[in-house]
Amino acid sequence: MAEIDKNFMTTYAKVATHDGDDEPIQIWAKDADSYGGVGTDKLGIWGSVVGVDFDICVADGACVDACPVDVFDWIDTPNHPASDKKAIGAREPDCIVCRACEEVCPVDAILITDPADIGSGTTDTVIEKEEKPAEAVVENQTKVVSEATSLFFKKPNKWLTTAKNVLAKEELPTTGIEKAKSMFKNLRKMTLDALPRGKNYIALVDNEKCIGCTQCVYFCNFASIDMISWDLKARTSQFESKKALILDDTCTGCTLCAFACPVEAITMEARV
Repeated sequence: MAEIDKNFMTTYAKVATHDGDDEPIQIWAKDADSYGGVGTDKLGIWGSVVGVDFDICVADGACVDACPVDVFDWIDTPNHPASDKKAIGAREPDCIVCRACEEVCPVDAILITDPADIGSGTTDTVIEKEEKPAEAVVENQTKVVSEATSLFFKKPNKWLTTAKNVLAKEELPTTGIEKAKSMFKNLRKMTLDALPRGKNYIALVDNEKCIGCTQCVYFCNFASIDMISWDLKARTSQFESKKALILDDTCTGCTLCAFACPVEAITMEARV
């Protein structure tokens, strides 16, 4: 299944901009021929911190509902085969990088990039791909690692490249993790309809229910949850020796922890 190119800021070209509420929204495309503008079937990727592949987006609306800081708006895209409107990051600078929109997008059309990870000047030029002999690439290990190289290697690997090229042509069975990812997104979307969220809300933990599993800590993108010692007379299957504590000064109200909690110990409450 197609998904947004996670390297689009280094492999795509900046082809146009669109007015956002605060700053221009950058539009990216593989080349001049793959972008036709609104009203055509070639729209490319819109946004940088909040990147949305308009050629994949099906206007499901889950991202609009999921965003706790109201980053998204709708834009009409007539004549596009995937949908006649798209979710655009109109207020991209307001993104808090909670990645809730990433989690719920049913077609993996969204990529959130922390502004700190966008290198200065690295996204202003298009990287030209050159076909070079494997031997020449290996000799110069200080050059940029090729796209097909595993992140676990520091130099190009001819065998790995060949293997990936072969696998790319095969129709492989859906893995368990892919099925789980789809289920996760559907559950997350259902949960969003029932939970208040946003900067005016904060997550609260019921210590009687919390079992100290740390799932909320794992899901929190803002280091807003600590595990604190909890004095108990006995350690049982229901109560552990540590409980989750929400740090109110950094909690963004994104609801990811409430969704992750397996015992429904976390609720979203209005800030006083």
